Amino acid sequence: MHGSSPHPRSGVLPSVAVNLASADLNLLVLLDALIDEVSVTRAAERVGLSQPAMSHALRRIRKLFDDEILVRHGARSVLTPRAERLQGPLREVLHRTAGLLGQGEFDPRRDAREVTIAMNTSAAFVVGRELATALAEEAPGMSLRILTTRDLSDASFTQAGVDLMLMSEAYDTEQPRRRLYDDEWVVVAGRGDLTGANAAQLLAERPHVVYESRRTLRPYDVLRGHGITPAVHTRVADTLMPLHLIAGSERVGLHRRRVAEVFARESPLWLAPFPFPVGRLGLDVVWNPWLGDAQFREWFTGLLKRVVGMS
Repeated sequence: MHGSSPHPRSGVLPSVAVNLASADLNLLVLLDALIDEVSVTRAAERVGLSQPAMSHALRRIRKLFDDEILVRHGARSVLTPRAERLQGPLREVLHRTAGLLGQGEFDPRRDAREVTIAMNTSAAFVVGRELATALAEEAPGMSLRILTTRDLSDASFTQAGVDLMLMSEAYDTEQPRRRLYDDEWVVVAGRGDLTGANAAQLLAERPHVVYESRRTLRPYDVLRGHGITPAVHTRVADTLMPLHLIAGSERVGLHRRRVAEVFARESPLWLAPFPFPVGRLGLDVVWNPWLGDAQFREWFTGLLKRVVGMS
């Protein structure tokens, strides 16, 4: 007697299958554009639709997710909280779907994704140009989007569509971090009389340009502990600007060696070791936890390490 038990099926629960069957999954691509652009007009241009067609798609997306997705705030549009939370998972779903439809194995020479990296301007100055060049050579179909910001945090993964961050030890994250390179504090001066022997004296006597951070930079605490109170002449809100304002002047300051060395190649800037013991620095790679493409992550991390070796 033959049983009538159903043939086992894998992967998708019946209720989930019904929900998927009733949804137009093409809307996910349009939702991704709307979340990235935060504008119906720009999203329409990005995917090649007319604005009325994109507006119609937005109405369908709102019904699908039971959420407004985009709302007006004064003269501009903003994402709803749910739309912000959808950004990371949505990007992961689209990447995985592209993998299912493609060759399966990651191939940098055939991949056409846009890679979004968040970092401060100093990190971009060290790796940006070489990274753009290396990416064009090794992955000609990919494009690069660099977001420079003072506020690096895990929120960038859901609010700004960031794939990875280059984050110094000064920033906290709940995600795994992998060291890209080690660094150290140096004294920088705009005159050529700076040496290791007189660095402490010049720090005590000359006007300083400082980066205005939310927290006091560790070496300034160390200076005060040794009886040196810096005479602050200029404060700036950008990590790269101190070097620009110090170059060729009587001013001095403190900065990270990797950044200062790159800057000094084309500017009148001199470096000397920080004169007192202070903790070492570094720059870490922190990946978006929703980006599950392990092959791509390993390849791109390796590309970054090669770029750092060239910078």
